[in-house]
Amino acid sequence: MNRRFSSPFANIESREQAMSMARYSVAGFGLWVLVVLVQAGLVWWTPDRADSAGSTLGFLVFQAIIAGMAALFQWRKPNRILPVFGVAWNLFEVSSLMVGLMVGMPMAVSGLPAWAAALTTGVMMVCVILHIGGLRGTVALSRFS
Repeated sequence: MNRRFSSPFANIESREQAMSMARYSVAGFGLWVLVVLVQAGLVWWTPDRADSAGSTLGFLVFQAIIAGMAALFQWRKPNRILPVFGVAWNLFEVSSLMVGLMVGMPMAVSGLPAWAAALTTGVMMVCVILHIGGLRGTVALSRFS
C-alpha cells in the first residue's frame, strides 16, 4: 500500500509515513503563501484602490514571508509548534472572514470580488486539515524515535 499520500487522519504505522505526514504542514504553508499572494495581486490590480492599499499590501507580503519561512523550517526540521501555529492562524483567518461576511464587509479591502472570499475560505480549511495531519505526523515521529 502506498503510504506517501495517506489521509491526514489515517493510522500512522511507520516512521516514513510519519515523516510524510509531518510534511503535510509544509503543503499547508505553501497554500497559504499562494492565497496571500493572490490576495495581494487582487489588491494591487484593483482599479479603485483605497488609500490604505499600501499598508494592506505590506501586511500581505509580510504574511507570505512568514508562511514561507515556516514552510522552510518545517521542511528542514519537523516540529510540533509550526503545525499548531498553522492551525491557529488559519482558523483565525476563516473566523475573521466569516465575521466580516456576517456584518456585510466581504473582505478587509473593498472592491475585491466575492470569489476571492470563497477561494480564501476553501483553501484555509484545506490548510487546517493539512496542518492537523502535519501535527499528527510530528507527534508520531517523536513516538518512533
